[in-house]
Amino acid sequence: MTRLRRLLKGEARRPRMVLGKTPVSLDEKKSGGGEGPDQHEANETPIPDSLDGIEKFLRERLGNESPDVILRRLVIWTSPELDALLFYIEGLTSRDVINMMALRSVMLAERTTALDAGALDRENIATVISTHLVPSGQITVVRSMELAMEHVLTGEGALFVEGSPECVLFEAKGWEHRGIEEPATEKVVRGPREGFAELLRANTALIRRRLRTPDLRLDATIVGVRSKTDVVVAYVEGLTDPDLVDTVKERIDAICVDIMTDSGVLEELIEDHTYSPFPQVQYTERPDRFVAALSEGLVGILVDGSPMALMIPANLSSFFQSPEDYYERFPFGGPLRTLRYIAGVIALIFPALYVAVATFHQEMIPTKLALAIAGSHVPVPFPSLVEALLMEVALELIREAAIRMPDPISQSLGFVGALLLGDAAVSAGLVSPIMVIVVAVTGLSSLIIPHYPTGLAIRLLRFPLLFLSASLGLFGLIAGLIAIALHLGGLTSFGVPYLEPMMKPKELVRDVIWRSPEYTFQRRPEYPSPQDQIRQKAFMRTWIPEVAEKARQDGEALADSRDQSGEEENTRGRG
Repeated sequence: MTRLRRLLKGEARRPRMVLGKTPVSLDEKKSGGGEGPDQHEANETPIPDSLDGIEKFLRERLGNESPDVILRRLVIWTSPELDALLFYIEGLTSRDVINMMALRSVMLAERTTALDAGALDRENIATVISTHLVPSGQITVVRSMELAMEHVLTGEGALFVEGSPECVLFEAKGWEHRGIEEPATEKVVRGPREGFAELLRANTALIRRRLRTPDLRLDATIVGVRSKTDVVVAYVEGLTDPDLVDTVKERIDAICVDIMTDSGVLEELIEDHTYSPFPQVQYTERPDRFVAALSEGLVGILVDGSPMALMIPANLSSFFQSPEDYYERFPFGGPLRTLRYIAGVIALIFPALYVAVATFHQEMIPTKLALAIAGSHVPVPFPSLVEALLMEVALELIREAAIRMPDPISQSLGFVGALLLGDAAVSAGLVSPIMVIVVAVTGLSSLIIPHYPTGLAIRLLRFPLLFLSASLGLFGLIAGLIAIALHLGGLTSFGVPYLEPMMKPKELVRDVIWRSPEYTFQRRPEYPSPQDQIRQKAFMRTWIPEVAEKARQDGEALADSRDQSGEEENTRGRG
């Protein structure tokens, strides 16, 4: 308002100042004269003295025809006034933040004491602007054009001042993103409905809200030569094994790729055994499961742009666990987990077992069932192996088509397609009704497995077992299973044996193939080697009379033993 009143009164306009020089005319400023920039590293371009040089550099690097690259000339109302250039990417920044934080603050703000005192020069103008004019919670000053462009391409705004060797960067992120929704791949009947999104800061906020400890560490790095994707390594200091954290960071730092599009790409680059069909890294779309993994001593990885968070290390039993195992009461969580293991075995061996028995070992099945199987094969011109392959391939086609089709169509395509195809195949005499039942049960069993890549591994290994069973019968099936077991025994996930929890009988019953009551989880799992083994104190259900009486007796016995030990110490002291 003061400036407006001065202009209305016809007062002479103050000359604009190029930092570090005497006031010059606009034509002289455009000529680009002035002092040279400070010395910079060879791979960094210093900020030019003139705004024309800055704009030319940005246009050449980002393209003259890019409509989303905004270069806005403005005047900072200092004493004397300064020419400035605002640089941001439309769509990555918030218009409200740009208008209120950058334009309004520097163009219409009242003059501060530091500015009126004439404290401006080439070296401190960026500091003065960042501390007096731009009201941003996250602000920094850089001295190279490459760093300025890198920050702006992540959604920040840049403010260049005529003659200054530094650039002021402020937080202005505001791109469109998907909101917090229920995870599509890990649905539960009982439990939270929040899932990770593609925005990294939203994901870290979901983690912070559930794990409110100052020991939570979110170490950030950048992966991708061109994409420069933000990657965060999450862990709990004092709980997670430091060697595991260092190993994860070392493998991420060794990555040198052009772009990092998703956490799945990162998973393949850091896993131990690339050619194994079994996954060696867990992933989840649920913040509650991610936080639970961190509290057990695992290391988490978040990739900007991906709603899937990675958890390291992994083992075979972790892929058969669901968050609902812990949200439901103990009598239901344990049997449901055991059912998944049974379903995994069925999905792996049921077609191969049927082919082996029907082809080589008919004497192992009851007579009536053997006659039924033989009768169903009479109109079929193919052996059992060809039947199984036809139905398995058809099932995989239906499954993949249902995934790729739009949701309204895919919901009915899977069931209707499978029913029509199975009925048509039986009517045409291509397969037997028993084979349709075997393949259908196998397909349903594979869908029960919570972890999709583990289901893919089982679906892939089903075909080699089919050929072994058709060639050698049960001997071939057992040989194939032994080969799979040996392969699993040799797998590791970041140095942790893949089958470690299954090799310990106590762990096997407590939280592997069965889920014990919640109050029995006093110790954390051993496979990630957590520094703090104790998860919770011994939980006494003292509202039950029998438990309360036992707790009282234990307390009295402990007190008596302490008194006795105290008397012995006093006796030794007198002696």
